[in-house]
Amino acid sequence: MFAKGDFVFYASGGICRVEDIQRAPLPGMPEDRTYYILRSLHDANGISYLPTDCTTVFLRPILTAEEAERFLNEASGVETIEAPDAKILRSNYQEAMRKYQPGEWFRVIKTVRERAARIGENSKPIKLSETERTFGEEAKKFLYTELSLALRLTEAQIEECLFESGNQKAE
Repeated sequence: MFAKGDFVFYASGGICRVEDIQRAPLPGMPEDRTYYILRSLHDANGISYLPTDCTTVFLRPILTAEEAERFLNEASGVETIEAPDAKILRSNYQEAMRKYQPGEWFRVIKTVRERAARIGENSKPIKLSETERTFGEEAKKFLYTELSLALRLTEAQIEECLFESGNQKAE
């Protein structure tokens, strides 16, 4: 069970803060159930009410500082997502995002970043689709927010740790 003030990842709301835990916080809700009141960090109006005993929705704590440090130290070993065509690549992005895990989000970010860097090279030109850019931005939003909360760093500092400090040189 989470406590008031905890940060969590909620599949329907992204990174959220547990604002409160109450019995039936709104009229019409079953009075015998207790709910997490979750406030999205990515949507100022985003408030979700989730029963504390709900097992059908993905909800997990964000990384601890130690886990986040370990993630940063191991980031250079994260593989990109490979696919023979755009349709399979999109499917692979969707699958990675639905795992709701920082390593998978970083795979998406790294893949989009590397594919964007290849645009303009003499080899086979690659054009990023709007969908691909959207996957990359959503993955960044989730990963950078989670790491910045765990490590008390800005999102810009997180990006620097991931890509500019020798872990993942941008090409």
